[in-house]
Amino acid sequence: MILVIVFGSVLLLLGITLHQYAVRQEANIHHITSGEVAHFLAESGLSVSIRSVRDALKAAGIGGNTGSVELNSLLTRPAPLPDTSLMPLLKDTWNEDLRDFATEVDRSAKIGVEVWLREFGPTETDPAVWADPCAKSGYLSIESTGEYRGVRRTLAIKRRVYVSNILPPVVSKFTLHVADAARGQEGRYNIIRNDYAGGVTDGPKPVICLNHDTPESPLEPKSLAEALSANTPPDAWKHRGWIYLGGRQVRLQITSGAGAMGEIFHFYDVSNVNLFQAIRFRTPAAQLPEFFSHPAELPVDKDPQRQSSYMLGHGFVIEGFHDRSSRADHDAMYQGNILSSKEQAAYGAQSSQLHIFGEARKGFQSRTKVVGNVRAAFPRFANIDITPQDTELARQFSSLRPPPMYLLPAMAEGDFDPGRLITDILGRKTGGPVLVAALLCSDYKQYASLMSGIVEIQYAKLYNTMQDVLENVHPRQYPSGQTILDADDGGTIELMRDTALLYRGRAEAPHATEVMRKRAQCEFGSIAEFWKACLDEKTGMLHINDLVRIRNDEKITFTLPPAGRNPPLKVSGGGLIVLDEGGVALRGVQIAVPDDALTIVAVNGSTVSVENTLPNHVNILAPKADLTAQARIDLTGTVAVGNFPPDPRSAGGVIRYRQIQDPTQAGYQAFYKIHIDDRDSVWHE
Repeated sequence: MILVIVFGSVLLLLGITLHQYAVRQEANIHHITSGEVAHFLAESGLSVSIRSVRDALKAAGIGGNTGSVELNSLLTRPAPLPDTSLMPLLKDTWNEDLRDFATEVDRSAKIGVEVWLREFGPTETDPAVWADPCAKSGYLSIESTGEYRGVRRTLAIKRRVYVSNILPPVVSKFTLHVADAARGQEGRYNIIRNDYAGGVTDGPKPVICLNHDTPESPLEPKSLAEALSANTPPDAWKHRGWIYLGGRQVRLQITSGAGAMGEIFHFYDVSNVNLFQAIRFRTPAAQLPEFFSHPAELPVDKDPQRQSSYMLGHGFVIEGFHDRSSRADHDAMYQGNILSSKEQAAYGAQSSQLHIFGEARKGFQSRTKVVGNVRAAFPRFANIDITPQDTELARQFSSLRPPPMYLLPAMAEGDFDPGRLITDILGRKTGGPVLVAALLCSDYKQYASLMSGIVEIQYAKLYNTMQDVLENVHPRQYPSGQTILDADDGGTIELMRDTALLYRGRAEAPHATEVMRKRAQCEFGSIAEFWKACLDEKTGMLHINDLVRIRNDEKITFTLPPAGRNPPLKVSGGGLIVLDEGGVALRGVQIAVPDDALTIVAVNGSTVSVENTLPNHVNILAPKADLTAQARIDLTGTVAVGNFPPDPRSAGGVIRYRQIQDPTQAGYQAFYKIHIDDRDSVWHE
């Protein structure tokens, strides 16, 4: 009996278990079957609607290397991008048809096809290399979801999306960026033979860096009033292109005069070039020896037996280097032996081929931050200010024309003579005192601090001197009492946009080319392939609108425009061209749309050459290349090269910075490109 009961219980349990298993199997079969139907519906949704979806994306300006205004706004925000539906941007013509099709299969069936931005994440995050808060990548996802009896299946066709800027990292903050400027010769740029007024007499002409937008800027011109007002604030440098001359010490000798090539505006107001006269800098009394602090009883030069009281001060006039004047055709600045023969041998009379603070015209004076071991050299002609306390002597003294000038000539320590007479430069008896050097200075060290000579300072400090000019500081003193900018050797620079740290590292930007190579998304094997794909044969217009790479294993020079095409090359869709090998030759490049740009990166190229006088609107990053010119340079953009050798045949020219390209300012947002890959990948979810 017990055995029967046990056996029956086992059979009952087995029956229940088999029943439950059968029920579950039936449910699983129904689920699998429903899933297969849902998968079929999702596939059908893609098959039926994919052309309509692609057309809608195209109509909305989304696809390939283009992006609508709304899509650009979404993708270039400096913040993480969550998964975002693009359906509000599209004209949906397919989902209603899909719903009708699904109900024909079963009342519970549904099909929906949507377009999303998915899985976006940042791509440039290291401030030691370059941290761009807007650079990112993710997917454009066309997603078809089929549903049948509560079971959902989603199929997605995805294309990779990249958001990158076409401007080079770090160096886009610079007008001119030269990795190794001196090449072991600190004075090698000083080859300009100019006259006293600032005109070039013969030989090479200077290259002028305009570090802000001016009335003559071809793409973003400013009115003269705007340019003048933008020059006034002490922090104007923050919004301008900087200058980097890397490597060992570079010495730039300031060009004399207020003329076309003159740089005397570094020190004086040049309101009227034709009427310009240098003013005298005063040395603060606290910086002078004790002898200058009270009136001195000294012999009168007209009658040495007579003594009179004189108040003495010290000042000087700053001038620039000049080889020619009305008095001499060569080495004019050394006439009169006020500057020493030792200085003449060390510096010569020629001035710098690089004018990094713009030019004398109002609105074109372009002071900025100078990075690197860059020194400015200029002559200062020191004199003793004499004020006779006797009324009659004072009248005689002040009536002389030109006014008396008691210059303190430069002397080497071995030539210092305490008994040397300090007299009027024209040798006149003026009613002034009989002065000997020993009265003014107790030793050579004191005399050296007062005498005439060629002064060298960090170029960056001239920014402060120019601020004194703008603020009409009076009396003028040198060095300036302002310390807005000081020397910066470029060991560590910092770039920020709002609160985002973009870069903290060496000014030479060692990772810039690698960052640009990673940004390139479209590749060509040769230069010929690139032109075939991007140059409109009928119009000759270049349309890139993307970030491309050319391997160029043949190391052929990349010439713009290409051979057989008349310059200039007009660019309707800007972008980035990374050239793995070969140099660059510029024959005229014109950007058609002001808020676009063309950047060329020559990774291993050895030369970047300007071959004619036509303007070039282009950014150049070529860290191993020499910049050379067969004609006058007219370039708008950033130039970053390994070397800018001085050229005794140079026709000079101008490099204009585009302030809209400044990575620390809002205008930089205009230069992001959205690349949507043309290859599909299918995902099952």
